[in-house]
Amino acid sequence: MQGHQQYQPELFSSVDIESLIPKNYLLRRIDKVLDLSFLKQLTASFYSQERGRPSIDPEVFIRMVLISYFYNIDSDRQLCEEIGLNLGYRWFCRLSLTDSIPDHSSLTRIRDRLGESTYRYIFLKVVDQCKAKGLVKGDRLMADGSLIEANAAKESLVPRDPDDKNDYDRKSGGPRINNSTHVSKTDPDCALAGKEADRKFLSYKAHYLCDFDSRIILDCPVTSGAVAEVKVFPKSLETVKTEQGIRPSEVIADRGYGSAENLRYLENQKIEANIALWSGRSGGKLVEDLNAGFNLD
Repeated sequence: MQGHQQYQPELFSSVDIESLIPKNYLLRRIDKVLDLSFLKQLTASFYSQERGRPSIDPEVFIRMVLISYFYNIDSDRQLCEEIGLNLGYRWFCRLSLTDSIPDHSSLTRIRDRLGESTYRYIFLKVVDQCKAKGLVKGDRLMADGSLIEANAAKESLVPRDPDDKNDYDRKSGGPRINNSTHVSKTDPDCALAGKEADRKFLSYKAHYLCDFDSRIILDCPVTSGAVAEVKVFPKSLETVKTEQGIRPSEVIADRGYGSAENLRYLENQKIEANIALWSGRSGGKLVEDLNAGFNLD
């Protein structure tokens, strides 16, 4: 017999959200090891204790930010919509079915209020929790970079020199532009970048340094898209050593990190380099080092 479902909205209903979240659900597994109780004291100085209406709970905000990262949601508006529709997201953010979702415009104001230093502190506290739970071994680290497209169009590019009349004519294919001659007037911190065979676009670059076994990110400085991974790599290793006491025995990365300077640095630190050598443009430099007696083994 063919079934027929007739939908009839309930005026009132009682739902146990906890029982609806699977035991192996990613956010449930993360929630078991994540403790954000320190946020209340950390962010207290950013709010008035006597005036104004209650703000969004800082823990709710950080949990929303984590969801946007885990599920690759790069729009605040979409993030708020998804949390409103997704029962698992609501549960992770400690929001009941009757709680209203924070407005997307509030997220930008909270980011600006907290600032980069507070974000950095939160990041390191979470990494410490991962270490305390035995999730970070620190013996082998993995480095990689990823371009992030900026929210700026090529049409926003203007000459760095206001007296330069030789501007880029997009319709007639005028003089070529680059980061030394032009800058985005809407987002001056980004830069043109892209792989050799691909189109160049305005971007930033995230430089990830991760624990190889757990894939937990230990450091992630962000630069303009034009900054090469090879330039950020040694400083990032020094950062995890001084801030987190992590001293790896091996580093794994692609050939974008395989400069003679980086290999020399790793050898001096007695760290095994599982990194392919640069080819072509850097070959001459490597030959010079080899002739000078630099040991690459």
